[in-house]
Amino acid sequence: MRTLFDVLVRVVTKRPVVVLVAIGLVSVALAGLASQSQTVEDDAATVDSPEVDAQQILDDRFGGDEAVLQVVVRTPGQDVRGAEGLQASQAIRTAVEDSAAADRLSDQGGRPAILSFLASAEAVIEAQQIDPADLSDDEVAELQAAGEEQAPAQVAEQAAGLLAEGADAPEAGLVLVFFDAAGLDEEATAALQRDAVAAIEAAQLPPEVEVEPFSFALLFDDQDIGPEVGRLFGTAAAIILAVLATVYWVRPRPGTKLAIARRTAADVGLTLLAILLAIVWMQGAGVLLGPDYLGLTGYFSPQTQIVPILIIGLGVDYSIHVLARYREEVGAGNDPDAVIGTALRTVGIALALATATTVVGFLTNLASPVGFLRTFGVLAATGIAAAFVITLTLVPAARLLLDRRAVRQDTLPAASLQTSGQRLLPSLAERTAWLAERAPVATVAAAVALAGLGGYGFTQLDTEFSVTDFVPTDAPMLATFDTLQEDFGGGFDETTEVLLTGDVATPETHNALVDVLDDLASSPAVDSVGDDADADSVVSALGIALAESGDELGPQLAELGLTPDGRAEADADVAAAYELLLTEAPEAAEPVLARDGDGFTGRVAIRTSAGESDAGALAEDLQRRFEPVADAGVTAIPTSAEIVQAGVTADIEDTQLRSLAVALGAAMLLLVVNFWITARRPMLGVLTIAPVGLVLAWTFGTMALTGIPLTPVTATLAALAIGIGVPFTIHVTHRFLEMRATYADAHAALRATARRTGGALAGSAMTTGIGFGVLITSTLVPFSQLGFVTVYAIGFSLLAAVLVLPSVLALWDRWHRRRSPGEHTAAASPREPALAGHED
Repeated sequence: MRTLFDVLVRVVTKRPVVVLVAIGLVSVALAGLASQSQTVEDDAATVDSPEVDAQQILDDRFGGDEAVLQVVVRTPGQDVRGAEGLQASQAIRTAVEDSAAADRLSDQGGRPAILSFLASAEAVIEAQQIDPADLSDDEVAELQAAGEEQAPAQVAEQAAGLLAEGADAPEAGLVLVFFDAAGLDEEATAALQRDAVAAIEAAQLPPEVEVEPFSFALLFDDQDIGPEVGRLFGTAAAIILAVLATVYWVRPRPGTKLAIARRTAADVGLTLLAILLAIVWMQGAGVLLGPDYLGLTGYFSPQTQIVPILIIGLGVDYSIHVLARYREEVGAGNDPDAVIGTALRTVGIALALATATTVVGFLTNLASPVGFLRTFGVLAATGIAAAFVITLTLVPAARLLLDRRAVRQDTLPAASLQTSGQRLLPSLAERTAWLAERAPVATVAAAVALAGLGGYGFTQLDTEFSVTDFVPTDAPMLATFDTLQEDFGGGFDETTEVLLTGDVATPETHNALVDVLDDLASSPAVDSVGDDADADSVVSALGIALAESGDELGPQLAELGLTPDGRAEADADVAAAYELLLTEAPEAAEPVLARDGDGFTGRVAIRTSAGESDAGALAEDLQRRFEPVADAGVTAIPTSAEIVQAGVTADIEDTQLRSLAVALGAAMLLLVVNFWITARRPMLGVLTIAPVGLVLAWTFGTMALTGIPLTPVTATLAALAIGIGVPFTIHVTHRFLEMRATYADAHAALRATARRTGGALAGSAMTTGIGFGVLITSTLVPFSQLGFVTVYAIGFSLLAAVLVLPSVLALWDRWHRRRSPGEHTAAASPREPALAGHED
């Protein structure tokens, strides 16, 4: 590695202009690729699982058959089943029936196209032609009771579930509007429901009644998080600009104030330029690696737009460390050309190790079950690598050209740069060496004990993944979604599908499906109509077709071996019966049966109410109940959005520990090899990565204390902790080895290490913390949670680097020198005055 950096030093010092031109040309080329980037919404939810594959097959072969618009009707302070609730319900019905969406209203299976919480009362009112405007609350209640006695069982049971749970006098009820969505994509479905919502909002409703329409199509429609990410990026950049100016500013000597101001502005500008170019490189590389070129990653998604903020937070550290070391050497009176070599060979090697470990950490996301996180990992790794390359080429080349001119004009403020070591942060950092000098064992023991508590906290973390995670918290429909979850058991938009593939059209499979459907009503999460499960299948399609065809279809099916009770005789020609059904009754058959080559694919659509919390249990229950169908030679896969989310949650739990182990193990291996080659001290690699393990444990514990769960986004903590913590610890270890070779006394070396790295580490922590801390203000819950988690990790990384690692190094130095006393000789006096001007 030193050979590579020797080459880099020669190129930067001898051909700085060529370096700048090369960086510019690469940036222009990658900017051209970046201009071709596409943001695809669907990639964010891509998950590799049989359930997702089943959803894709169901969508391709059956499409969406129905879409439900749920309208919450609320009468604050009074029972919604009164006169005002009835007037609101009828106004909603009239508005929808008169709207542009009316042609798509669906009344499948004899169920009304618009089903109200007062459906029974409305049926009586229509039958008896009663004017609802003259009804009192008590009269509405009497009509509702009378209607419930007369209504079909399916309608009565569904209507009974449309009232808010847990109250004798519910203040909220639901009106369900069913649309025929066959052949419509998500955008067209959302447009259809928007027409209905516009009509409802324009309807004449009682003044005290509140109406809140909801559907997932509308919830996710037009939810572009690009402006939100842009706001976060702009805020982070603006604040970091101010922080960088503070970090780079030094107290000027008389007559150098203007020179220091120019230098500070130049260093801030170079740092921001390096970050902006790194983002351009990441975007261009993302296009090159994406589906349109190499096909190694997915398209950009709205969620991967957070990567530029991550590059700001992590990449800015590189320039801070390089320029801090460069200033230290220039302040000591050294020639800028020689100083560039010193900075690149010392800090550069440390940054190379930090970059390698960070890249490995982010690439562990390739094992994630969530598609956008895999792309996120590659983009983040690419962006960090780009920041490293640009910082070690463009920044020193440009700084060298500026300082060569300053030397020629005799305006280089070297004397002022000497004062950086006496600034507040380095001075405070030096005092932290007291723990390593006086109480290293106690410090390490306390850190490990806290890590133990953090490990316990990790076992208590909840794992969550919700379909609404990336909906802004201020989205109006999100509050309605919460109402449906809390008051209506999740609402009535949950359908769990079971994909049937294989030998579907056999007597054994058909009869097994009949038995399974008979058993489904006993499942606690399956909605029922009377004694039967509320489910659509080829069995129910046969019943509907027979009922609608009179005496025409029954004899033909009987001739093919189907009995009146819907079962198949042992020698029945089920394939021919299914073909007849598709031909003679396509409206009933096509939503649940599709031709598949020489055979058929089946679909069972089950109305369920498991919600997100019990979706995993529902999937297991359905898998068990469909075993008789599987035994007949058919593959049965239950799937829904909620089941997919439950699978992702389980995968996160299963892969989190493995990802942590791989990330930390790979980082430790890199550091062990480096310290073995450079210092013949491989144990230093273990000691350098150990504080990062403590940081992870502390952060997990704090997440448990503050109620932040593991999600696909916060599960990237391993990569972030390595990206933040490893550069801190590497700089401390490298500087300690350098100082230990200078000072005969370990305590003096520890103090010098703390002082010389303190300013850069503190400045780095501030800029990184602010960059990620801005995420806390996000209206997107995962980004806000990531902001909190990263701020925790940054603070703990700084503490681990300046408090724990020096104590570890003190103990190692003591052990190592006792073990090999003859290897060490004093290189200098323990006293330090000659080096007072060298600090950051």
